[in-house]
Amino acid sequence: MFRSDLLEDRVVLVTGGGSGLGLSMAKKFAALGARVAITGRSEDRLAAAAGEIDPGGERVLTHPCDVRDFAQVEALAAAVGERWGGVDVLVNNAAGNFLAATEDLTPGGFNAVVQTVLYGTFNATLAVGRGMIERGSGGSILNIVTTYA
Repeated sequence: MFRSDLLEDRVVLVTGGGSGLGLSMAKKFAALGARVAITGRSEDRLAAAAGEIDPGGERVLTHPCDVRDFAQVEALAAAVGERWGGVDVLVNNAAGNFLAATEDLTPGGFNAVVQTVLYGTFNATLAVGRGMIERGSGGSILNIVTTYA
């Protein structure tokens, strides 16, 4: 459906890229020629995902990060910049969820979900967006948060 080099020389950062939807998107971006950075909180999960995305490891970068922490997200953006010059496409996909009935969900659990999805999206957009503006390169940002709005 798409040319195999559609995203050649593009750098795509996927938050929550170690599993699920994020991993699936990262694999497709790589298949279309992109260099892909993935982040999440589990180093083991990221390492396994990187092996699925690019077994040679040249076109994938893993960087453990809690997107709720702006300093960690800034370090993530800097690491991608150091390796590949910056981010062309940001996919804010990191999420949290507790499979529980509403009456069983604690305020702390709810807060963790909201902070990951909403604050994480803000933090990544701000850190990566600043880099896009500084480079004058523009870029694309996809936020997967509509169910939380």
